[in-house]
Amino acid sequence: MRKALPIKRFLALILCAWLLLGGAGCQLARPEEGASPEPDRLIGAYVTREYVDLFDIEGYLADNIGSLASDGVVSPEDSRKYAGRLWAEPVPGEDGQPEDWVFPVEGMGIYCPYTKDASGAYIGSHIDPEVVSAGTHITSTDAGDQIELDFSLYCIPGEDLEFYCNPVYQTPEGDVYLTSGNGMLLDNHLEEQDSIFSVTLSEERSQTADGQTTQTGGSSVTFHAGIKLPPERIELIQLDGDSRELRRDGYAPAAMPASVTVDPACESVLVQTHKRALDGTDVVTRELVSPIEENSRVTTFIPREDGLCVPQDTQLLRP
Repeated sequence: MRKALPIKRFLALILCAWLLLGGAGCQLARPEEGASPEPDRLIGAYVTREYVDLFDIEGYLADNIGSLASDGVVSPEDSRKYAGRLWAEPVPGEDGQPEDWVFPVEGMGIYCPYTKDASGAYIGSHIDPEVVSAGTHITSTDAGDQIELDFSLYCIPGEDLEFYCNPVYQTPEGDVYLTSGNGMLLDNHLEEQDSIFSVTLSEERSQTADGQTTQTGGSSVTFHAGIKLPPERIELIQLDGDSRELRRDGYAPAAMPASVTVDPACESVLVQTHKRALDGTDVVTRELVSPIEENSRVTTFIPREDGLCVPQDTQLLRP
């Protein structure tokens, strides 16, 4: 059974979603377009469990009640001034310049802020530990930068969970902020699936000179929300070159070590995860890590009391 949203939050979600998506499709409108030669750029997304209430819905309704009553249309340009911002706090590095940005509200996400230091300008990467990142791709050309991000959050079956995917922007001056994002209620009474919900935020940047418009880059951020049955026991089975078992170690999810030194004859590791389905039956999933190389690692999951199932890495070391 899905929960009902409070009316103010419900209206704000609809209005913010319409503004952010430009009224149609999944194309993000650029904030304050035309306010400066270089507009703010979309650099990622930050997911919160609570609605980040930045939209001045009272002012919006008071100022536009006539238009809404007559034809129900208020342009995104006229409406955008009611969408507030939540500014991230810079984390200074050794040289005093920001090396990361964090938001003063609990959440998790992925974003790639532009940073300048003594060696020049570069694109950083912020990935919170709860996030499973399927890809962080940045392409730089003379025309501009293209950022493509893909990430997931997983929940355990149980109570319905509320998520809000808030777009993250960076100003030409380097400051980072988010705007109120679209919300969803995740029905957690489902069996395990890779992904049961996804949303993509996208932006294309362009500039016009002498009547000619050219594209100068863009951004695409895809967020997936999925369900995972909580692991009850995890086994690491070391195999030789003929797939014969050399060693088997079992762990509780919270007791998974940060690293494991494998047998000298080990060529691959079978990760066997034991779970329990909603109907009480045992479920076993298997993943083979092969060959064992310098940076080999296995990723398992641990359930948390807040309903999330978060990833943890165990590095595989050669003796």
